Amino acid sequence: MRLQAMTDDAIASAIGARLQELRLKKNLSQEQIAEEAGISRQTLINLLRGKGTMVNLVAVLRAIGELERLASLIQQIQPSPLQVIKMAGTKRVRATGVRSARLAAKGSTGSKVVPPPRVGVHKKGVDW
Repeated sequence: MRLQAMTDDAIASAIGARLQELRLKKNLSQEQIAEEAGISRQTLINLLRGKGTMVNLVAVLRAIGELERLASLIQQIQPSPLQVIKMAGTKRVRATGVRSARLAAKGSTGSKVVPPPRVGVHKKGVDW
């Protein structure tokens, strides 16, 4: 069944027909489903004909135990691996170092930042 070629009314009617098939397969009466879903029998009949609201559709699917059929509509759409790579951009090769940390700290506090002591640096003429 090609959904793109179908009108909205035809799709709604097909969904209603599928609900009717599920109801009959589970051997449930219209009265049972309507009562369980908290809607009138006439509202259920309208839904089975393709006329109804989303709330009533969810209630009927819950009543006949087929709520999981909506899972694919509710799940978050995950990007493909290629899209993830494109969105990631280039990977960092080097760290920003001390200079960027000093600039960030200076900008955030507004005061002068004292650089950290240099480790492993020897001055000429000084014996340790």
